[in-house]
Amino acid sequence: MTENANEKTLKYRAKAVNSHDFNSPVFFDRYAVLDVNPYASAFAYGRKKLYEKMNRIIDDRLDGKGDVLEAACGTGYYIKVLRANGYNVTGVEPADGMRERAQKKNPKTEIKNGVISALPFPDNTFDAVTSIELFRYLEAADIKQGYAEILRVLKPGGFAVVTLVNRYALDGFLFSYYFKLMLEKYFGKPIINYCDAVSPSETEKYFKDNFNVVASTESAMFAPLRIIYKLYPKLGEWCAKRLESFDEKLNQTDWHKKFAGHLIVVIEKKADAKENTNTAPVRHI
Repeated sequence: MTENANEKTLKYRAKAVNSHDFNSPVFFDRYAVLDVNPYASAFAYGRKKLYEKMNRIIDDRLDGKGDVLEAACGTGYYIKVLRANGYNVTGVEPADGMRERAQKKNPKTEIKNGVISALPFPDNTFDAVTSIELFRYLEAADIKQGYAEILRVLKPGGFAVVTLVNRYALDGFLFSYYFKLMLEKYFGKPIINYCDAVSPSETEKYFKDNFNVVASTESAMFAPLRIIYKLYPKLGEWCAKRLESFDEKLNQTDWHKKFAGHLIVVIEKKADAKENTNTAPVRHI
């Protein structure tokens, strides 16, 4: 890795950590709304659909028993969900404000300070690793290192469930992001976070080519609902409630995956751990 590339990696990581530390009260409030009314906002409804599918993926494999790491656990909301589902959960989170709130929400859970590219756990520790909306903020080298770390701490035969930004999502998010990038480049208006976006097919190929593991993709949330929520929140709530069954059916189809609001990746670590190592040595940045 060149010096410039390393500086870029650290810059993107610092942006992500600092912005989430600063916005930890905002995320805490968003999750409070989710508990009261999961249809109240695009964030709440999106998380509702995302957690339902993630819970099904995890429960189908572990049936309520096992050690789970929640990487970049934020305010600890999903830790609480996993614990309620029967799992022994550990968290890791680099943003102080997020980690403090996560610990208060889950006082009996171990939540460590750490980054995805250098997880503070021994090899072969967890049956599953979850990571929600983390990799979107990282630079390519950090992303690859983060996946190598996830595979390292997974037990042989374990799996990870990761959510990513769907490049072709029908909410048009990428258009607004590219517009902000243009403003940053030409007018010096800095964007809060870098954003990496992928497609289902290239993600599955990425894991095969770089780690020689099987990765499958699923989706959640009918993305255009986000636009409706943004224009008129009450109309978004009304539409989400009435379109939810349609949403469910749509996200069971393969063709719709690349257009959905959330892309979910399930990464399977081979039972033979020796076959599961990356070609490059693990480097902690």
